[in-house]
Amino acid sequence: MSTPLFRIPLGDWVSAFIDWVTQTFGWLFSAIALVFGGLYNGLSWLFVSPPFWVVIAVLTALAWWVASWRLAVFAVFGLSLIYTLNQWENAMDTLALVIVASLIAVVIAVPLGILAAKSDTASKIIRPILDFMQTMPAFVYLIPAIILFSVGVVPGIFAAIIFALAPGVRLTELGIRGIDNELVEAGESFGASGWRILRQIQLPLALPSIMAGINQVIMLSLSMVVIAAMVGAAGLGAPVVQSLSRVDVSLGFEAGLSVVILAIYLDRVTSALNARAAAGPSHHTEEAEEKPVDVAENAAAVAASGGAETQARREKSANAPVNHTRRNLLIAGGGVAVLAAAGALNGGLDVFSTEKRRLRIAVMSGWDEGVAASWLWKQELQKRGYTVELTSVDAAAAYVGVSSGSYDLVLDTWLPETHADYIAQYGDRMLDLGSWYDEAKLTIAVNDDAPITSLSELAVHADDFDSRLIGIEPGAGLTRITTDAVIPDYGLQNLQYSASSTAAMLAELKSATDAGRNVVVTLWRPHWAYDAFPIRDLTDPKGALGSTENVHSFARQGLDSDEPDLVAWLKRFHMDAATLASLENAMFNSGVDGEDYSTAVSAWSEAPGVLCRSLLS
Repeated sequence: MSTPLFRIPLGDWVSAFIDWVTQTFGWLFSAIALVFGGLYNGLSWLFVSPPFWVVIAVLTALAWWVASWRLAVFAVFGLSLIYTLNQWENAMDTLALVIVASLIAVVIAVPLGILAAKSDTASKIIRPILDFMQTMPAFVYLIPAIILFSVGVVPGIFAAIIFALAPGVRLTELGIRGIDNELVEAGESFGASGWRILRQIQLPLALPSIMAGINQVIMLSLSMVVIAAMVGAAGLGAPVVQSLSRVDVSLGFEAGLSVVILAIYLDRVTSALNARAAAGPSHHTEEAEEKPVDVAENAAAVAASGGAETQARREKSANAPVNHTRRNLLIAGGGVAVLAAAGALNGGLDVFSTEKRRLRIAVMSGWDEGVAASWLWKQELQKRGYTVELTSVDAAAAYVGVSSGSYDLVLDTWLPETHADYIAQYGDRMLDLGSWYDEAKLTIAVNDDAPITSLSELAVHADDFDSRLIGIEPGAGLTRITTDAVIPDYGLQNLQYSASSTAAMLAELKSATDAGRNVVVTLWRPHWAYDAFPIRDLTDPKGALGSTENVHSFARQGLDSDEPDLVAWLKRFHMDAATLASLENAMFNSGVDGEDYSTAVSAWSEAPGVLCRSLLS
């Protein structure tokens, strides 16, 4: 690839701008996070706390009232199926995320749409911004989200709002601009104010288009909150990401089906509301046309009589709908405030707890040795009174979270090579608790009956592997080492190196070994793939993949003073290859529930011959 003569450092400028924004307006983002998190916690508590059948009954009644008995029947069976798939809490968390993100997006989108409809200049400014927002890949929104709000549900809500905003603005503007100008002119001729024309003529007639925009906002919010699981957002996205990292078809199908059921329910409810809005334009038109007439007649009566009493009656009559609207807005605003306050209180109860504090462990998606160690620690610490919360996130989000204090621990840092970039960036804001596994190794693996045994033979036999080398995530340390060292050192430039994802690599590995085809992939030890598939490593005579690495635990700053016993236990923790392999095999290849490994870990730790029964002994 040729290097440009002059490179514009646009990315550096944007990074510097984001740094300035976070330093200057950190207080604002903290306040936004408090509101977003409070709303989510309140709604999540509202959906999860009651018995599941109560929530199903309420959602079914809503479907019947808004739409039809058919949607009510679907709601009963669909939501009950989600419960039987053991995805109920995840689904309710997702529903809370969607409602919060959609509510805030609509509150922003509708006024912007009105502004764009009223002003051609505003429309010309807003439209290219919306084009930019709609063409930007959804994953990109997660980058500024985790910088501004660290990790968890708040960056997921923020990214969903930005991602879903555009159709709400566009369809609001389209609906208002599509109204016959003669109706607006008639209102103006009778002396109606611009606000009254908007409220009683334009918005009622544009309501079907606005409702269609709200429907799209909700659907896009749902798709984004699933993706946002990569930065620690709760809900159905977590099992989806987990199933991708492990090619777990059953877990992925169950979580995906739950998403589909929620999507259908939300789509049908909002579509029914849209149909109701579309069925009432004649009524709204008549009311909107009569109101300006009343205004003109009352104004003439006032001018003729000059009576203060008539003026008072006119103002009372004219302002009655406004007062009704204000009352509804006050009720809605009060409800939002109550939810935010309840959620903030619910989320902050741990601060006042006299028991040992809650521990939040970031678990890197796809790094199974870290998943295994995290679940093992969760079991041991819960026996000692801790409440342990495991959150599956991408590697970058894990380090952002620990360095900012959003997570307490991450147990799967490979040094000195694989995760060196992350440690260079975040290491000075974390505590290195030492290595607990010293046999980690990056590898290039092939099927067991492949015609080569060494990386030095791969270039000559490239055709035997369809000239393809299958990799994992583009941002992974293994990908960087493969690109910068393995390919140039062994002359593999003629191979097509596909850096995709761990899930795609494992899927290709499974497909090739099942079909008896040759395949070469980037991999690492320890990994359950060595037990699941007939594969072996290619030797690395030039040492391009580096030497054996150590797996370290990193903690947030201050954990050593908050929990000295825990830090001491973590520093003493060690597992050998045989112990770790047996744990991974028990968790990932025994047909256990893909989300909850507590039973498998408990059975493994109590089985005869286990080398490490207690981490803390």
